[in-house]
Amino acid sequence: MGALLLAVAAVAVSSQGPPVFSGPRIGLPDADLGPRPGATDAVTGTPGPWDTGRVVQVDLSWVVVALVALAAVLVVALVWRYLRRRMADRAAPSAALLGAVTDGELPPAAEEPRPEPVRRGLDRALAELDAPRDPRDAIERAWLGLEEGASDSGVRRLPAETPAEFVARVVARVAADASAARSLLGVYQRVRFGTRPATDADVADARAALESLRASWLATPAGARSQEAR
Repeated sequence: MGALLLAVAAVAVSSQGPPVFSGPRIGLPDADLGPRPGATDAVTGTPGPWDTGRVVQVDLSWVVVALVALAAVLVVALVWRYLRRRMADRAAPSAALLGAVTDGELPPAAEEPRPEPVRRGLDRALAELDAPRDPRDAIERAWLGLEEGASDSGVRRLPAETPAEFVARVVARVAADASAARSLLGVYQRVRFGTRPATDADVADARAALESLRASWLATPAGARSQEAR
């Protein structure tokens, strides 16, 4: 009976083939592949609860200071412009003064104007107007030529006279064309103290007045000029 059992076991083993050996089998818990707490926040970059109440403050006080400083500069510039215009208006000689001068109401003067310097002043004024330059500059340079001629004429300027008043007085003493003298002074006043820019028409008016003054002065006999100077 025992021999029979051994024979059956041997047949069963031989029918299963050679034995196969494997490693030990150890039971491990299943791995949790779900997202860890806080991993989603780290990946998306969503700020934590402590960042939601943050307020960004920008200091704009320097803008206010800059605007106040700019306004102050503009106010000072406007005040200075106003005062400068008022001073220019006071310094500008009145056209009525030249009218009084050319009508024979001359301030007393002991000196007799020398004719040659006055003639040179008229010539230089005409040359300045003929030169290619800005109309305002040309008229102002022409008037400076008249001022030099008046200064060299031997007549001293009165203490209360402005340079323009002095030139008007000397020109009126040596020239017979009173309307030309008034026209020339009017052009100079508009250009020197006015607000509008000078034009070629102003230059033409000044040139016509100077030519009339020079022609009237040359046409006046020397004795008559000496009598007028007295």
